[in-house]
Amino acid sequence: MSTVLITRLRNGDDSCFKEIYELYHFKVFCFVKKYAAQQSDTEDITQNVFIHLWKYRSKIDPSVELDSILFKSCKQEISKWYKKQNRILSVEDTQLIKELDSNEEAEVNLTSKLEKIEHLLQQIPEKRRKIFTLHKFDEMSYKEIADEMGMSQSAVANQISKTLQYLKKNSVKSHELYWFALVFINHCHSINAFTDFS
Repeated sequence: MSTVLITRLRNGDDSCFKEIYELYHFKVFCFVKKYAAQQSDTEDITQNVFIHLWKYRSKIDPSVELDSILFKSCKQEISKWYKKQNRILSVEDTQLIKELDSNEEAEVNLTSKLEKIEHLLQQIPEKRRKIFTLHKFDEMSYKEIADEMGMSQSAVANQISKTLQYLKKNSVKSHELYWFALVFINHCHSINAFTDFS
């Protein structure tokens, strides 16, 4: 699949680029987020990764996996971002950039788990998913959710409990859910921000 996408991309297929963006945006965003403290910086770097991909599409080697291409671009754009800050890199900053290579595998594993959570949440009933999202990601209380949804607090608690049990049954750990909560809202807000691909 990666080879086919790259071949289409090299030929200037706009629809293919949009497909790649939708498939890989979440992984790239999660990877970049660790190295950029501000949400706006994370969004800018993430978009620059895809701009770079489109700009140099004709030079991409079809035999190289798309994941590798994108994460290499991530490291390049993160390094550029640090240099653009017009500041002297501290020892910590320098070490952080050096760690990009060694941490790539761990980040890929983490983003894969976050994608799994996103997929699992799409499988539960819409109302239950909304209740869970309001509580875990929007940090609303049981009472606030009950008022908004026209339910009792015990019913809200029951729906949230069912979702947590479902995730646990599918081997989702609590710290993974925490990481998902950190990136979930940012991901939703930024997924439609980058629409000009030419």
